[in-house]
Amino acid sequence: MKRFILPIVIFSSLFILVSNVNAQKKVKEIKITEAQGVAIGADNESIAQVTQRAINEAKTASLKQAGIEENIASFTDYFQIEEDGQYEDLFTSDFLSDIRGSVKDVEIIDTKKSFDDFGHLKVKVVINCTVVKYLTKKDIGFDVWIDGVGMFYPNETGLIFKVKPSKNAYVKMFIFGESEAFQLFPNSEESSFLLMANKQYVFPSETAVYELYTDKKSEIHRMVMVFMKEDIPYTNDVEYKKIIDWIFSIPPDMRVIKSFGFSVVDEDKMKL
Repeated sequence: MKRFILPIVIFSSLFILVSNVNAQKKVKEIKITEAQGVAIGADNESIAQVTQRAINEAKTASLKQAGIEENIASFTDYFQIEEDGQYEDLFTSDFLSDIRGSVKDVEIIDTKKSFDDFGHLKVKVVINCTVVKYLTKKDIGFDVWIDGVGMFYPNETGLIFKVKPSKNAYVKMFIFGESEAFQLFPNSEESSFLLMANKQYVFPSETAVYELYTDKKSEIHRMVMVFMKEDIPYTNDVEYKKIIDWIFSIPPDMRVIKSFGFSVVDEDKMKL
């Protein structure tokens, strides 16, 4: 029986050149050109930081131009998270479920730097991008019951849990850490399969063990589960940003996201 040993670590604009609606009529891609964003720098900000804020403003302007007015404040927060790389907070909020679109393929076509009347740096950027607009909303009847994920685990013990979806679903599971990340399921020993509605399943299967390991006194990791009505593959590196981009490509009525954080404790080291 093969073990999956997981090292745990603490872990404005010209508009609508092209509108492409996919076959399922659930996502509309809108090309935005020459969207503008302006940011005024603070005394302690670098040119790069001010420029990034201007880009974020241009992204927000693109969303508004595409008709996505909901959750603009949340988008602003997300762009800041995207800049800082602090994605974990997204998995503990409803943002990924409530978001009505996303921005991709950003191309910066112009950047102008100047100073305002008070001597503060002013950066104006112009971007082209694609806005992905969802034509469906979250399916409130699609949810997943999960049991057995604890808050603390002794070192070198197995992770075992149960899931029961309210509708037929497939699942991708990921473990994130500071220096390492893993796709927990599917894996080399366990293939993707259809979870039937209202039927309970135990993970891992009899062919695998999800063993938790740490070489420190106490360490934390986060498990993210993405349940989908279709078996949409994930083929990229296991990184927060790439996982988020993949999630954004799935219409909100087609997915449910569950996230759990827990610690693995080496009791012997605790005694030292």
